[in-house]
Order: sequence, then C-alpha cells, then structure tokens
Amino acid sequence: MKSNPLIAIVILALQLVFSTEPAAAPSGSNAGEIVAFVRKGNIWIARLDGSGQRQLTGSGRDTHPALSPDGKEVAFCRRTETEIYPDTGFGQLFMVETKGGTPRKVRFEGVLAAEDPAFSPDGKSLLFVGLSELRRAGKKGELQAFATMSITIGESRTGKCRPVVQRKNSMLDAGYIYSNPAFSPDGKSILWQESGSDVSGGFAIIDLNGKRLFRYPLKGSDFTPYWRPALSSDGHRILCYSPATTEAAVDTIHLINRRTQRKILVTSGTNPVFIRNGSAILFERGENRWSSNASSNLWLLALQPGAVAKQIITDASEPAAALPGNEHVNRIAE
Repeated sequence: MKSNPLIAIVILALQLVFSTEPAAAPSGSNAGEIVAFVRKGNIWIARLDGSGQRQLTGSGRDTHPALSPDGKEVAFCRRTETEIYPDTGFGQLFMVETKGGTPRKVRFEGVLAAEDPAFSPDGKSLLFVGLSELRRAGKKGELQAFATMSITIGESRTGKCRPVVQRKNSMLDAGYIYSNPAFSPDGKSILWQESGSDVSGGFAIIDLNGKRLFRYPLKGSDFTPYWRPALSSDGHRILCYSPATTEAAVDTIHLINRRTQRKILVTSGTNPVFIRNGSAILFERGENRWSSNASSNLWLLALQPGAVAKQIITDASEPAAALPGNEHVNRIAE
C-alpha cells in the first residue's frame, strides 16, 4: 500500500506544532544573538527573538549570569547552602557550556568567595567582586565579619588573579562596597557600581591599574542610585538604571554621555545591557513588584527615535549578552 504524501505532510506539521522541545537555533548569521538569563533561580539561554529557550542549571540558587564573547560559556554565581561562604552572604563562581553539561566551579588563588562575574573581551579572564582575608571580631555571640573586598581580574583556566582595587577590613554587615563590575568593550577600563547593597550611590570608571577616570554623578551630594553601568563600543555612552525606592516610583533606564554628563531617560526597567553592537538594549521589566505575585519579563528596545519596546521572554530576569562590538556568531546547540 502506497503512502499518501499529503497525509505525511499533515502529520509532520502537527508534530512541529505540538512538539514541546525547543527548536534548534539556525546556523548562519542570525545565530549569534544569544542571551543568558535567570528563571526561578536557574540559568537559561535563548535567542533574542525568544526562541530556543533552554535551561542550563538546576540548583534553584544561581544568579548574575555572564555570557562569554563567543557565546559558548556562561559564568554565574551560586548561593546554595554549601556554596555560600560562612557569615558572608557571598557565593561561588561557576561556569557552564551553552551546549549543556555539568557546571564547574571556578577557583581563584586567595579568593574565598566571589560575586558578579563578567567576561573580558577576549573571553580568557573573568572580572568579579572578590572576598578574601576574612576575620571575625567582637564579643561572644555578637561577632561581626570583616574581610578584604576587591574588584579582581582572574584567569578562568589557571586560577591566577590580581585585585585592581580593594578595601581591607570591610565590615560585611555595612553592605557591599563594589558591585556589578564590567569591562569596557576594548578591555582597557572597568566600570563598577558603588554601594551595591544600599539604595544609593553611582558608578565609577577606572583603568586596569585602579586609577579613576570618571564618576557619575559628579556631585558627591547626589545619592541617586545609578546601577549596573555598561559602556558602548564607541566609549561615549554609558547605560545604567536607577531602581525605584518607593512603591510610587518607577525603575528607570538611562544613557549618560561620558563627555557632557548629559543624562537621557530611555525607558522604564532594570538591568539593561547593550545588544546588537550597541544599537539596541535588552532589559528587565517587573510586574506587581511590591506584591507576592511579583514577576519580571525581558524586553528589547532599539535605540532609535520612535522605537517601541517589545517583550521577548516571559518569567525571566538578569539578562546577559556579549560585550558590544565583541559578539561572535554561534549556534545554540540542540
């Protein structure tokens, strides 16, 4: 009995429609637009159109993903009970391949715990907030933790590292001194957020020896928070956001001109990153933030007049993309 080709086509179409497996990313020039993000405490990846979503980790306590320039690896912080360093709240850094596999812990010489990883433009090093030289002081039952906090560059394969800036004897209960460090696209400078756990403070740009090149806001009396700074590929624009501090306020995303210090309101949201060589941004926008039903989704916005933000991924936060100007074409593995 001969098969009916029309029936075969219908069956194939139904299989494609009702399949629960994510579609494989296409090869070619469109396959380089990869994003990493967090969903329910796990690391996921997808394409920028929202397709090809795949879970990479399953601890339920993973955060702050960073995507390598070639799109082959994701670095992240894990804060499970076994990974949090005692009395510090700091976790450990891990890496996982975007094609899947078991995450591996990344260790650096002299570093007890770490947060907020970011890749160098060549993908060989990680920039992170490090914790070392931990000590405890105070009366029995009222001990407080002190440590050296630093922004550190480490070679992910060898474990060798060096602090770029550091502060010794930092009382951990007073909050983070450094947060969200990131390389400039040319790898010659570092941006970092001040007062990472307090709703205040701006950001600074330093060279690789720790010399301050720029700070925003310029006035030390301005305590408006400007968080998660990222530099455009031309080095002139700085992307950041100001978190809402009251129920009536709104999270806002800004572009700041490094030369003129002029600030432009871009849209509402948090955790913005440059994508498509700086011509667009990917960001998080929350819903019902101050309620038990809080959630967040990822949105994409082209940086051009009249552009409208488009929601691309639901139930997702903390987007990560390759540095602008350093994106490489890669295929999300099946």
